[in-house]
Amino acid sequence: MPGAIPHIAVGLLSAALIHLKHFRLEFSLAIFIGNLLPDAIRQGISAITQGTIDVLHVRQDGLFRFLSTTTNSPANWFTLGFFLLLLVTFLYHYHVIKKKKLWEYEELYIFLLIGIVTHLIMDALIIEKGPWF
Repeated sequence: MPGAIPHIAVGLLSAALIHLKHFRLEFSLAIFIGNLLPDAIRQGISAITQGTIDVLHVRQDGLFRFLSTTTNSPANWFTLGFFLLLLVTFLYHYHVIKKKKLWEYEELYIFLLIGIVTHLIMDALIIEKGPWF
């Protein structure tokens, strides 16, 4: 797993590329947030439950290991996305969401998923040497 700086750098680079292609800020933010989301969930929830704001000194207890295995699985992210897509389709069916908004939500989910997959690929290819690099 690479540290925070490579994830932020790749997230900013991919967000810039998406912004230059589509000129939509929400797509750029979706891919950037997707690149940081797995580590943010794991470190953030673990830090909150341990009562610390210093995410660099989070103990790797049982909850941390559970969140680590859960957020590092592409199948879990695709399953979550499938259920979110079902929820949005259900809301569209009952006219809570208009058709234009439905397509925007689907596009945002695709860019979020691209960011998450990029994060998981980086975790698989780069071995972490510290919290930042």
